[in-house]
Amino acid sequence: MHKPSVSQLVYSALYPKPRPNDPMNFGSHITRNLVPEVRAETSRFYGTLDCIEAQYPGLDYSFPPHRMRLGRFYHHSKLFRAFDDLGLTEDEIASLCRWEGTRSAKERYEREERVRVRDTTADGIFISSPTIPPSILVHRWSEEESLPTLQSAPLADNVEPHGSDSVQSDRTAEESSEDELEESVGFALNQHLLEATAARERGADVPLDDVWEQWLKDAIERGSYEDILHTIREGSVDFSRAFTSPTSIYGNNSAGARQVGPRLMPAPNTALASGFDVSDPSVGPSPNPR
Repeated sequence: MHKPSVSQLVYSALYPKPRPNDPMNFGSHITRNLVPEVRAETSRFYGTLDCIEAQYPGLDYSFPPHRMRLGRFYHHSKLFRAFDDLGLTEDEIASLCRWEGTRSAKERYEREERVRVRDTTADGIFISSPTIPPSILVHRWSEEESLPTLQSAPLADNVEPHGSDSVQSDRTAEESSEDELEESVGFALNQHLLEATAARERGADVPLDDVWEQWLKDAIERGSYEDILHTIREGSVDFSRAFTSPTSIYGNNSAGARQVGPRLMPAPNTALASGFDVSDPSVGPSPNPR
């Protein structure tokens, strides 16, 4: 039993159950269906048939661009699908396809005429560079590797990280300056008081203003002048608790007296016990010079 030819295999693949109006064999199929489609493609691709390439296009049924051109037709599309299903090689396809417009017809013309017909199908089409497939680089961390440490930038020497220390130092300086001013004012006032009292003890006529005269009168009327004088001599108790402050009197006095009056009461005991001996009970504290 002989092996069926390639043409019989292709015809059986194209017409598994031939009908009465179908071609009887593969040769009749070429004449009825394939050659008209080749002529239509040649006319569509080249236009007029006034060039050699249009007369002998040399269509290769194994060449993908040519198969793309012919694959738009119905019968050629079925033919290429049958070639792929049967798994025909390029030589088997070339031995089968020998009709008008094929590569075999072009090669026969070139041998007879000794000319070369150039194929312009791929003109203007450039081979694209192969695309680089996407890739990913995976780095596996091991315990031997050490993680990088972040180093913080050193602070400048003249820049403090927080401003609370500077604010606190400013507040302390203000409070100390206020204390020094208070002590200096109280010390000067009491110093002047003791000096005036000592001067009146020596017989000098030291004038007293109305404020201190009123204060002396009130102290004598209350009978607390002796206690106040004893406190001044001893310096052992708070001067503000020993006698009534003339702050209320300063409240009705001039603006200058209002500035000095409140400073008298918090004067320290050291300013009162400065070493002066007050012996005359009739002499009161001396006022500030106007």
